[in-house]
Amino acid sequence: MAERDEIFRSRLIAVMTALNGGEGRDPAVRRIVGSYAYKLAKDAGAKNWADLKARASGPTYDEMRRIFAEQSARMQQAGDSKGVRGLEALALSLIARHQKQGDLVPGVGFLDRYIDECASLVKPAAKVVVTTPAPKRSRH
Repeated sequence: MAERDEIFRSRLIAVMTALNGGEGRDPAVRRIVGSYAYKLAKDAGAKNWADLKARASGPTYDEMRRIFAEQSARMQQAGDSKGVRGLEALALSLIARHQKQGDLVPGVGFLDRYIDECASLVKPAAKVVVTTPAPKRSRH
């Protein structure tokens, strides 16, 4: 168990360093993170990524990890390092719910906020419906 905790810690630090070092502002990374987080939360009926992560049952958790692993492998084969980084951020956030290392809480919190921010960028905008008719133009 200690070995898994150390692997998690090192991967979280690497992802946080990359995201804070500029990769977090990359539109391709943000699009991957946001689109997966938004779609998974929406499909599960959750309010957002943090809500989905907190409520995910064992089978849901396992299915999400499987999706991230398969998609990451495909992106790795295609040479899409930005996509791999985005999926790794999501996977680490998901796995973090089982971590008890108190010193990692701020990093995980940042990661969850980042993911929710990215998801809000891909969330479809609400349609504006105008119910008041436009004023008539007079012919002078």
